[in-house]
Amino acid sequence: MHRFILTLLMFLGFAQMASAQREFANLELPLRRPEDLVTVADDNGNVCLYFFQNNKLHFTLLSPAGAVIAQHEIPYRWNRDPQVLGTRVTATDFIFYSRYENGRRDYVRPFAIDRKSGAFRSMQDVELQKERNTYFVGGFGDDDHFYMLYTDRKDRLHLYRSNDSPEGLAKMDLQIFEPKMPDSRTRDSRLADLMYVHPDMERTVIAGYHRSKIYSRDGAIYMIFDGHALKGAKREATTEILRLDWETGETSYRTLPAITQRNSPVFNSFLFRDTLFRLQLEDDKLNLTAYNFNDLQPIKTYTFKGDEEITIKSTPVYQRGVRGLFKSDVDTVKQTNRIMRKLADGLPAITVDAFTDSTLQLTIGSYEPPTVRDPSSDMTRMVRTPDRYYRTSRGLMMIPGRWTPAYNIPSYYLNSPYYSRYFYDPNGQRYSQPSGPGVSTYFRAVLDSNTLTKASDTSELVQDKLDKFEQELKSEPDYKTVYRYGNKLHYGYYDRKSKTFKIMEFAAK
Repeated sequence: MHRFILTLLMFLGFAQMASAQREFANLELPLRRPEDLVTVADDNGNVCLYFFQNNKLHFTLLSPAGAVIAQHEIPYRWNRDPQVLGTRVTATDFIFYSRYENGRRDYVRPFAIDRKSGAFRSMQDVELQKERNTYFVGGFGDDDHFYMLYTDRKDRLHLYRSNDSPEGLAKMDLQIFEPKMPDSRTRDSRLADLMYVHPDMERTVIAGYHRSKIYSRDGAIYMIFDGHALKGAKREATTEILRLDWETGETSYRTLPAITQRNSPVFNSFLFRDTLFRLQLEDDKLNLTAYNFNDLQPIKTYTFKGDEEITIKSTPVYQRGVRGLFKSDVDTVKQTNRIMRKLADGLPAITVDAFTDSTLQLTIGSYEPPTVRDPSSDMTRMVRTPDRYYRTSRGLMMIPGRWTPAYNIPSYYLNSPYYSRYFYDPNGQRYSQPSGPGVSTYFRAVLDSNTLTKASDTSELVQDKLDKFEQELKSEPDYKTVYRYGNKLHYGYYDRKSKTFKIMEFAAK
């Protein structure tokens, strides 16, 4: 009897694991060196996957069961790479909006995939009616429209929006806004790192560390800037909220209370539904405040100082990207006196998401972007010496070369244009290219969606399940993508062993 009960419990446990993680699809895709890898899912569960490679557009449409409905390999114009800026899901199609430049002219060209049949259609290019001396900032798409944002020398914002008419998938209307905001110390600093927060965006500190974010909601565009140095402000910075009303062409400007900030940024924010969360991270302080977005009144505040335990944590403090010769890519910061300092090492970052109706999942921490390696000054990179061949009685035998620090190699070899004949230096000719994934330090907090107090549910989070799966892969995937699939997450990656593209599905329970 006891053995039967134990067997039943084990079966139920495996069944629960299988329902929480399963293989959604296993695709044969000719992935070699794709320049784009974009995935979109609709409310019915269909998934459209796109990548651009060797001057060809590749589209794959999957059913809710993970079966291939249609695949397309379409030649694209020579020397005009499509810059996919945004996607939309309409009643009939998946739409991918691309842009290309021809001199001073900008064009928009949508590609559409029928959500049922998978039929592909390419629509006629539409030239944007631009004013002179305007500069492209970015593009993005939501459920209702596709947008393209430009600015000019007068700091005006030129916002293009796709037309509401049936033939308006590529026709763009223009609205020019004149925001009345304080001047920043560095011109256009607010727009330099602007990122659109898509509802299905992956909720990681890498996605949340940007200090300029743009949101679309209720027919308006909101631009939120954190910690930018303003003229006349001494050692203080604030969170700025700029609203662009498309219907009236008017703008409104609001701010949160200022925070003392000297050189590096110490705070960041994230808007989720009707709550604006602001995180402040310093070496000896963590402050999290939730504001009502309508009137900007504080709703809930958490403050932790020094070695004080961060009680809202639902997970340990993880650190990813600090890889060593005998060290895993993922580490756990356990010492209480180190947690606050480690969290404040990079740029403050916060994201918020919800996989259930009763709780919110916050990712809180910092992100240190990868450094730029310059071969002329970086002598710590590893260089491989050449393989050598020796003739023996058993034939030709090879003694493989070895990896050695570049500073052990005479500079007259490394500085020679012909040094590649003698050494393999993977970073030697890549000027101004970042190296490494950057360092993410973070924890996750699960809060009650109504009271914003720590939730009692201690079950493993969906994002943590995905992270654990990725860490357990024996070789790091060359190409991967993460996207929201209803209340689940999909992790797509290229598996070197099977030479297929696998999509794994992760659920809450």
